[in-house]
This record gives sequence, C-alpha cells and structure tokens, in this order.
Amino acid sequence: MKFNDTSIRIMDVALQLFSEQGYYNTTTKQIADNASVNELTLFRHFGTKANLFQETTERYVVDAKVESVLDGVNDVNFEKAMLLITERICNLYEQNRNLYKVQMKHADDAEGFVKLKLSRSFIEVLTKYFTELVEQGVISNDDPHRLATTFVSAVLGIFTVDILGGNMMPAPWSELALDYANQFVKAQQVRNLVTA
Repeated sequence: MKFNDTSIRIMDVALQLFSEQGYYNTTTKQIADNASVNELTLFRHFGTKANLFQETTERYVVDAKVESVLDGVNDVNFEKAMLLITERICNLYEQNRNLYKVQMKHADDAEGFVKLKLSRSFIEVLTKYFTELVEQGVISNDDPHRLATTFVSAVLGIFTVDILGGNMMPAPWSELALDYANQFVKAQQVRNLVTA
C-alpha cells in the first residue's frame, strides 16, 4: 500500500505514542493532535485505531527489508554468514525498538493483532536459507523451520532482556547475540560431524 505524507506522519506519531503508552492507553485524539491533523483525517486515512496499528506495524516491517539480512551470505562460509545475519538482525531489531515495545505492551488476549511481525519475517527468511543449506549439505537438520525459529527466538530473547532489564546485561546485547551465533554455528558443525 502506498501512503501519502499525512498517512506517514500519522503512523510515525502513532508508533511513538503506542511504544510509550501502549496501544490501549493511546487515543486517536492524542495521535491526531501530535500529528497536527484532526481526528476525522486520521479516520479517513485508516478507518479505525486497530487498522492504524496494523498498517503502522506492517509498514515498519516492510520498510525493514528483512530479506536483506541474507545479502552476500552465499559468498562466505557458514560461520561468517551467521555472524553477518545476526549482526543485521540486531540492527533491524534496534531500528524497530519502538515497534517491539508496542507489541510488548499489547494484552496477551488481544484478538486480531499479529505480534512479533518482524521476528516472524526473520523466521520465514531464515527457514528458506536453512533449507538451502540442508540441500547443499552445509548443515544436516531435518527441520529448517524449527532451526530458524530457535535461532530467532534466542536473539529476540537477548533483545527483550536488554529492553526489560536495563543494565543487567554483562555486555551490549548485540555482542551477546553474536556470542550466541558462534555457539549456534559450533552446534551445527558438531551435528554435521555426528550425522556424517
């Protein structure tokens, strides 16, 4: 969907307010006022607050260009590829910190909201990548989707602890994610030796 300048301004403000106050505590009036439009304009562009939220999260996930985490990985070995991918995932999580904060503040029983869109996109992209690696014999895993889900969940977990835990981390969260990526690669290499 193509958005005009007004729609983009409304979505930018909505994302900021949703991340600060949560979805339920943010009113359409607050969003409209902060975006310098009237509430009617907001409703004309998005229909409902729920639609605004969905369009905003979709836009930020699309803008993240998730598939770019795989750029150039076929030109390097598995270990370097995983470190590149991890670094890029960390950068995209960091760029989308506000989007993630919004999703963390959503009620668990919120119907109609798909949480963790960025992470779901990472899992989809990595599943395809791991499937290719299995086919090439680089890794031996009978469930690339499970492998992708485990990997993304671990990196997301580190990111979440950074957001929630303040300064309890012994190092910057992206460094810890890279440490995990190294362990992940070693585990796959050991598995390859065992199944060979």
